[in-house]
Amino acid sequence: MSLSQKEKDFTKAMALKLRLNREARAEEQRLREEYGDFRYDIARDCLSRHKKSGTAGPGLTITSVLKDMDAWGF
Repeated sequence: MSLSQKEKDFTKAMALKLRLNREARAEEQRLREEYGDFRYDIARDCLSRHKKSGTAGPGLTITSVLKDMDAWGF
């Protein structure tokens, strides 16, 4: 039984979604190990508040917030 083009596209999209999700979880785990859960949660909340209020610039990521926290001694 052959898959239709629509089914093939769906399969590729799901595979991509799963890969990106795995990569994101691995990156979160790496950052939590490197910076600690407490600092990671603060950075995540900071990013969330800035995105919600519309004050997040295009380069604002959890990684950039954690690096800035580290540079400022927090």
